Amino acid sequence: MFSPLRFNIKSTVDMEAILNRQLIDASVLPLERGSLDGVVQILPLVNIALVLVELNKKVAFCADRKAGKFLFSLNLSDSPALDSIVAQGVSITKPAIFGFNENLKDLDLQLSAGCRFCSIIVPEHFFAKKMTELGCFFVMKDILSAFNILTNSSVSSDFVLYLNRLWQNLPSLALSSQFIEQEILSILIDCFLGHDDRKVGLALPRRDRHEAALQVLALANSSATKPFEVKDLCSLLHQSRTSLFNGCKEKFKMSPLQVLRSVRLHQVRHALLDAEFCIENNLCGVNGVASHFGFVGRSHFARHYKQEFLEMPSQTLLKRRHADQSF
Repeated sequence: MFSPLRFNIKSTVDMEAILNRQLIDASVLPLERGSLDGVVQILPLVNIALVLVELNKKVAFCADRKAGKFLFSLNLSDSPALDSIVAQGVSITKPAIFGFNENLKDLDLQLSAGCRFCSIIVPEHFFAKKMTELGCFFVMKDILSAFNILTNSSVSSDFVLYLNRLWQNLPSLALSSQFIEQEILSILIDCFLGHDDRKVGLALPRRDRHEAALQVLALANSSATKPFEVKDLCSLLHQSRTSLFNGCKEKFKMSPLQVLRSVRLHQVRHALLDAEFCIENNLCGVNGVASHFGFVGRSHFARHYKQEFLEMPSQTLLKRRHADQSF
């Protein structure tokens, strides 16, 4: 019987904490209004780990990758309406394995609401040993170094089906971690080798203005208590106003200042729902939390908060107090 680690996601801060288990300096930006809600499951096996992400909003992620690990990612959704994944700036056509290029230094990902995003995390040294044992090291090495997307009939008929069944039947499985790991690696490697219908896609270089947009998001997340102006961003990131504006609009459908404000609003929401955070930072009530994250005008803050989450900040705080009383 398997019991994956299960994490309920109620804020961007929750999601970033989970991502930072396998990545570095993760930033999350919801691209739709309303509160973020979802579940992340992690299944550690012997050498590898599986991660399944399901969120109720369209979101953008950016992070630095940790050295020495391969990420093999798939969209497990069975609904045509949930096909939308953009990885490293490239729209992914389902079914496909993507995100595995060994030269990638970062994660740049957008998931549609309701998407079942699955990633298989494999240590590089372990995968090299496995490829050598199977006599496919050089063939696989060429693919992993040159491409970032793979699709063929085996991905759709074998791998997606297998992974969906695995997640669905985990509680009742009577198999060892070693056996499941071997099955996953066997099917994964088979997807890369020996198929006439195999198609591969490149890891495309990112445009400068899109790089600037990701820098805005990373800066906003690392300095959430500071209300930057555009001139500050230009100076800190060494970018022009035009690059910042066009990059954020194309990448996130927001202006740079809207990205900054959204990150701070989500930090406020997390704090309002987290009594421990408020106690540690000596914050009292909505006004105290809002001021901590750089919001000065009460009416402007309340209006932006309601636009973002479809409820007043006082309603969010009331939810936490009701939850505290229920224990």
